[in-house]
Amino acid sequence: MLVVAHDFPPVRSPQAIRALAFARRLAAGAAEVHVLTRTGLPGFDEPALPANVRVHRASPGAFESVLDRLAARRGAAAPPDDAGDGFAGPSALNWKGRCVALARRVIDPLRFPDGRAAWVPAARRELAALCRAARPDVALLMHEPAACLLLADPLTAAGVPWLADLADPVLAPYTPPQFRRAAARLEARVMAGAAAVAVTNAATAELLARRHGVAPGAISVLPQGFGDAAVAPMPTGDGLQLVYTGRFYPFRDPGALLDAVAATPGVRLVLAGPEMPATVQAAARTHPEAIVLAGELSHEATLALQARADVLVGVGNAGTAQSPGKLHEYFGAARPILHVVHDDADPAPALLARTRRGLSVAAEPAAIAAALRELLQAKRAGGLAARFDLGHEAVADFHWDAIGDRLAARLAAIAR
Repeated sequence: MLVVAHDFPPVRSPQAIRALAFARRLAAGAAEVHVLTRTGLPGFDEPALPANVRVHRASPGAFESVLDRLAARRGAAAPPDDAGDGFAGPSALNWKGRCVALARRVIDPLRFPDGRAAWVPAARRELAALCRAARPDVALLMHEPAACLLLADPLTAAGVPWLADLADPVLAPYTPPQFRRAAARLEARVMAGAAAVAVTNAATAELLARRHGVAPGAISVLPQGFGDAAVAPMPTGDGLQLVYTGRFYPFRDPGALLDAVAATPGVRLVLAGPEMPATVQAAARTHPEAIVLAGELSHEATLALQARADVLVGVGNAGTAQSPGKLHEYFGAARPILHVVHDDADPAPALLARTRRGLSVAAEPAAIAAALRELLQAKRAGGLAARFDLGHEAVADFHWDAIGDRLAARLAAIAR
């Protein structure tokens, strides 16, 4: 099997976590798994992999290579977290980090789908050599970034059938206006050329089915998942500790949540993630007892922080059927989830209701504050664990092993 994934450890991203989980699980049933990705970051360790997984790395281009070296210097200068998991990234943005972020904002709009397209020429050469030497039976082509999808034609030319693992659609509400036409063309080529397509939720499957005239059942749903973790006892104490881990994009607004937390005595919100927006930083300065910024953490440190929470917080996207994959990662911590809903198409409320894993609330400060008081009262009465189903059985289908097994079966069918 061949896995084509631009993001792979030590790159730190949700897609890198997904690609690593898939590679490890596919290795259990395949003679060999080859992973084609970008070059690793200087100074950071490779992830632990089964013996039959081989990683092939291609240059991301001159610009990204310079940014890699800057990131390595920032990482070496930063104090280590309790990590050791092979995921890299600065814990905070110093002036070099701000320069890197600014450079990305300048470069990304100049090249479709973004600056990571500079990886494609070297990746195409590596892919050709790999196909000649290893002769893969089937390939997994992972979207996010869309640069991976630009390798679809070389795979087809080499006679390798491939499954397109799409997270968001290629043409999404946040696609820059100058790239919308190109994104639509690329998405259509992928849908037409793939032996199979997978997405992360049913709403996205329905959207792509309508766009491209295919039966929704023909698109597999392989959500984000959670891995094995030591489940800690529920915290004690009088207050309610909330934890949010992840990014805040322009379409994922935390404003109502921050207002509600600041207005609810006894509630403390810890936010862990990179590049927190200015509004979030301002709220933390104004309400330091209620809103705490933990910075960017390794994946292992993130899971440890989730295990220390009373309640884990999700913030839904606006204008898209996608729900943050972090919600499924939260399942592994065995904690109740409070999900803030911005869009009626958000599938998270139905999921939480079905699994009895948490509450969903509209993105309005008064509604969120009422839910926080309800949860705080439940904790003080000793009832948080009793009120929700925090066991493994209700969410077992979202474990990475279960998702990986469904993927492996689909890839095996394609290979046959």
